Amino acid sequence: MKQHQLDFLLHLLESGAIKFGEFRLKSGRISPYFVNIATAINSGRGASKTTEAYVTEIVDGAVGTDFDYIHGPAYKGIPLSALIAEKLWDRHDIDVRWGYDRKEEKRYGDPVDRNIVGDIRDGDTVLMVDDVVVTGKTKIDNWEKLTGFRSLSPGGVLIAVDRQELDEERCKTTEILREAGMEVYPILRIREIFEYLLNRTINGKLYVDDRIKTSFDEYFEEYGVDAYS
Repeated sequence: MKQHQLDFLLHLLESGAIKFGEFRLKSGRISPYFVNIATAINSGRGASKTTEAYVTEIVDGAVGTDFDYIHGPAYKGIPLSALIAEKLWDRHDIDVRWGYDRKEEKRYGDPVDRNIVGDIRDGDTVLMVDDVVVTGKTKIDNWEKLTGFRSLSPGGVLIAVDRQELDEERCKTTEILREAGMEVYPILRIREIFEYLLNRTINGKLYVDDRIKTSFDEYFEEYGVDAYS
């Protein structure tokens, strides 16, 4: 791992944004871990440490800075998009616009922001930011909502953790998004997280022992990207 990835992982652990056990996902799958970026940004310090990882991945990583607008899918993407835009300006003098979508259409006030909030313009290249990608459906739905509103170019999807899973039809999530024109840029990948943490004590705590790793291996064998490759 690079230093910003390791720092980010340690922050996820310290803040409780990544947990290990049994968690039912929206898809119905029972996962041996769960990532909740809202827990990682629920204080000023936590928000700063989290967005530092995202911004480093943008400025020094594969994402690059060739985009005009940061889109945060409701709900967790909303604070992320604002925080990342602020840190890009504060640390790197990069000024980009940001915004988000509404899950429910607003039926009053200015009709301009009925579905999309933010100064998004025709011709913009859009970077989408979120915590994880599971099936990719949410990201594709968001992109269709945006492109139904403006003429846009995709700048990719920047996420905290790639779960490296297949969707319900046994297709690779990242491939589905790539085919839709949306490259996925993860700060961390779940397999490298488990491999790094296996029987490693972090600040006096063991997060992943052999039993938890076995649960993950069984889950990944069924749903992981290599299971049906």
